[in-house]
Amino acid sequence: MLNHPHLLIAEDENLTATALAEFLEAEGYRVTLTQNGVQALEVDEKDPAAILLTDMRMPVMGGEALIRMIRRRNAELPVIIMTGYSEYIPQEVPGRLIVLRKPYSLSTLVHHVRSLLPRQETTTDR
Repeated sequence: MLNHPHLLIAEDENLTATALAEFLEAEGYRVTLTQNGVQALEVDEKDPAAILLTDMRMPVMGGEALIRMIRRRNAELPVIIMTGYSEYIPQEVPGRLIVLRKPYSLSTLVHHVRSLLPRQETTTDR
């Protein structure tokens, strides 16, 4: 069985989060949904993510604090920010970071996810 990369999504809008998860799971990724940065940190501690996908404006802990804290554990963790608010984009966050402004296409999101993951040789049974 192929190893499915773990994508951690921090998004407080349930409809958006569910749609993202369903789409990314259909693309072959293992997805965990959280509603804020605190939940995302808890999940990542138990099951480290290959990529963090985060909104910026969330209750309890927003995206900027989440990115800074999760990267203390894993400085190389790729991050995709999904936001409709350009004023919430962190200005000085080192590392691999992609910003998608809402609304964005799901095909663009998958393209960026694939570009951030290490290349893996896979075989498909057809």
